[in-house]
Amino acid sequence: MKNPSSRWKKTLGTIQWVTAFAVIAAVVLSGRWFVKAQAVSRFDVFLDDQLLGTVSDPDVVKQWKSEKYRELEREYAEARVTSNLEKLHFVHTRNSGAVDNEAVLALLSSHIEYYLFATEIRIDGGTIGYVKDTGTAAELLEQIKDAYIAGDVGVSAGLGARVPGSGKRKEVHALAADNKSRMEKDTSTVRTEIAFVEEVHLIETTAGPGQVESASAILERIRAGKEQARTYTVQAGDCLSVIAQKHQISLETLRANNPQLRGNLIRIGEQLHIARQQPLLSVKSTVLRTEQSKVPSGVVYEKDDSLKAGVIQIVAQGKPGLKQVTIQSVHVNGELAEERIVEEELLETPVQTVVKQGTRKAPGAGTGQFAMPVLRGEVTSQFGLRWGKTHKGTDFVSEQRSIMASDSGSVTFAGWKSGYGNCIIIDHKNGYETLYGHLSKIGVKKGDPVAKGEKIGVMGSTGNSTGVHLHFEIIQDGAQKNPLKFLS
Repeated sequence: MKNPSSRWKKTLGTIQWVTAFAVIAAVVLSGRWFVKAQAVSRFDVFLDDQLLGTVSDPDVVKQWKSEKYRELEREYAEARVTSNLEKLHFVHTRNSGAVDNEAVLALLSSHIEYYLFATEIRIDGGTIGYVKDTGTAAELLEQIKDAYIAGDVGVSAGLGARVPGSGKRKEVHALAADNKSRMEKDTSTVRTEIAFVEEVHLIETTAGPGQVESASAILERIRAGKEQARTYTVQAGDCLSVIAQKHQISLETLRANNPQLRGNLIRIGEQLHIARQQPLLSVKSTVLRTEQSKVPSGVVYEKDDSLKAGVIQIVAQGKPGLKQVTIQSVHVNGELAEERIVEEELLETPVQTVVKQGTRKAPGAGTGQFAMPVLRGEVTSQFGLRWGKTHKGTDFVSEQRSIMASDSGSVTFAGWKSGYGNCIIIDHKNGYETLYGHLSKIGVKKGDPVAKGEKIGVMGSTGNSTGVHLHFEIIQDGAQKNPLKFLS
C-alpha cells in the first residue's frame, strides 16, 4: 500500500502541469487575437494599370468621383460627360502599407482626363469637326441640302453613325449614296434625287471639350470650303459678265485669271480659267423631267417667176408638230453640270408651210421701205450701247435660217469682212445700204441685182459671234441707224 503522502504529491504535480498548459494555451490564443485585432482592411486603388495608393474604403474614392462628375455636368450642361475615371478599380489587401486617402485623391485630381460624348463629321475620310450629337449633325447636313432644293422637292437620307464600344469605334451604318427619290407635286413629269457628291459619315465618339463646336461654326466652315481652280468652255450666248455671274465671282477676278483676254471678245469653245471657293461638301441633284414641246413646221420655198421678186405668197399654212421629251439634268451646288435627252417620242407630225417666192427681178433703186430680213425673227440684241461699246446693228435669231434682202438694190460686197465673218452689203441706190453679217453661206456675188425679199444667204456664226444669228445694219449716208425704226 502506497504512502498517501506520495499519492498526493503525484496528484498535485499533475494539476500543476495542466494549469501550466492552460496558461500557455491562453497566452498563445490571446496573442493571435491581438494580431488579428490589429490587422486593418485596406484597398489598393488602380487607374487603369497604375497603382495610385491605398485607401481605407473604396467609397471614399467613389464619392469623390461622383462629385467631380456633378461639377463637370454643371459646367457642360448640354453635353454628356465621361472620363478616364471609368477605368478605376480596387483590390482588397491586408498588407501593412500606409493608408492615405487624401494622397490618393490628390493623385487622381492630377491624372483625371475628361471627355464629352460627341458626333464626329467626316467628309471623304477627313474629320471636319465635332458636334454634340448625331441629331445636330443630321440637321446640319439637311441645311446644306435645303439650300439647293426648290419647291416641294424633299430629301431622304440614311445617316451614318459610330458609337464607342470596348475602346473601339463601331460603325452602325453609312450615309446612303443613293438617296431616295422625292417627287414634286406633279409626279408624272418630274423626279428629283438629292445626294452628296462626297462620302459622308457621322461617327459617335468622344472628344475633348475644346473640340466640340456649334453646328453653325461647322456649317460655315463647310460652306467656306477652299479655293479650287477649274476651266470653263465658252458656250453660245455667253459674255464675260454672264460667265462671272454664273460662277459667282467678280468680273475683275475673271479678267485677272485670264490675262489673255482682249476687251470683251470671247469665242465659242475658248477655255477660261475660273478660280472660286468650293464648299467642302457638294450637293448633287439629278432631275428627270418629262415635257411636251413643239416641233417646228419648217418652210418649203417654191420659186415662181410669175411673181415679182420680193413677193412672197403662202400657199399652204403649216402646223407645228408635238413631241414628248424626257430630259435628265444634273446640278452640282445649283450649277448645271450636265443635261441630256434620254427619251424622245413624236406625238404629232409637223406639217410644212409652203411658200411661193417671186423671182421676177426688177433691178433698180430700193423702195425705202425695209422688210424683215428673216422670217419669224426674234431680236436678241438691239442697236445701241452694249458691253461698253456701240452695237451698230440689230441681232436676230429664227428657226428659219434663210436671209432675204430687206429692199431691192445691188450687191456691193459679198465675202469675208473682219469681225462680221461672211458678209453681204447691198446698195439700195437711194442713200441707204444694208449689211448682213455672220452668214454661214453667201448666195450672191458682188454686182448682182437683188429684189426685196430675195434669198441672199443663210444665217450662221462666222466672225466674232457667240452663236448662230444674223447681224443686220441699216446705213443712211454712211451712218448706222437703228434698224427697228425702219423695218415693217
